[in-house]
Amino acid sequence: MRNENTNVLDSRIAQAVSRLMKITPDGERARVAVPVLYPSGSSAAVEVVFNAGKCFVTDLALGQMEAEMQGASNFYGDAAKKSVQRFGVGYDGLSIFAIWASLDKIESAIVSVANASVFAASNAIYKAVTEKEKRKNEELFEKIVRVFGKNDVVKDDEVIGRDAVWPAHNIVSLRNNRKAIFEYITPHQNSISGKYMMFSDLAKLEDKYSLTSVVNSIDSLGPKGAMLAEVSEVIQLAASDTEYLKRAA
Repeated sequence: MRNENTNVLDSRIAQAVSRLMKITPDGERARVAVPVLYPSGSSAAVEVVFNAGKCFVTDLALGQMEAEMQGASNFYGDAAKKSVQRFGVGYDGLSIFAIWASLDKIESAIVSVANASVFAASNAIYKAVTEKEKRKNEELFEKIVRVFGKNDVVKDDEVIGRDAVWPAHNIVSLRNNRKAIFEYITPHQNSISGKYMMFSDLAKLEDKYSLTSVVNSIDSLGPKGAMLAEVSEVIQLAASDTEYLKRAA
């Protein structure tokens, strides 16, 4: 049974949808902003081209551009190929698209292309961040070995927090069964949030771990650096050996 409240709700939802899904028409094509976000925070968008009763939907290579801006272009191709298989759309080496969708399937084509584009960009960026962390952790490991001696350093291992078990890097065995952990962290939100969660858990065991976030530049972290400082020491990769020794005290 419909009443005045139901009509108000319907009207309000219609307004919300119109704001979330902005449409910019241009003849037989239209650009549609979709309420799905890339890692940078920008909204996904697709272009719909209508011809001979069918629609061609493309992401306008926005996923590729997102990956390029985040330094992940080398990983985008593989990520896009996996993404289009998941969402049932196509990829031509640049754009993600749905070819010749019928008008009664246009909603599905728009959503599938937008989601595939965001999914591909997100995975490519995650892979790029992971690979950068891996390379920098190799560099950091060599430094930690030089400072503390190879007999007391483990390159990677699992460590036990209060609530979870975590994969850790550059672990130094200290006196009284304590361990110092030096983790390289990039300015990317995935890297920061992942290590923040890990250090937050490990920090609950106050007498067991000495925790240090290692970054290329503290200034580049901005306000996020303050978050890391709540749960760990923060030093630059190029810091002196003496600074590293202090963090393990």
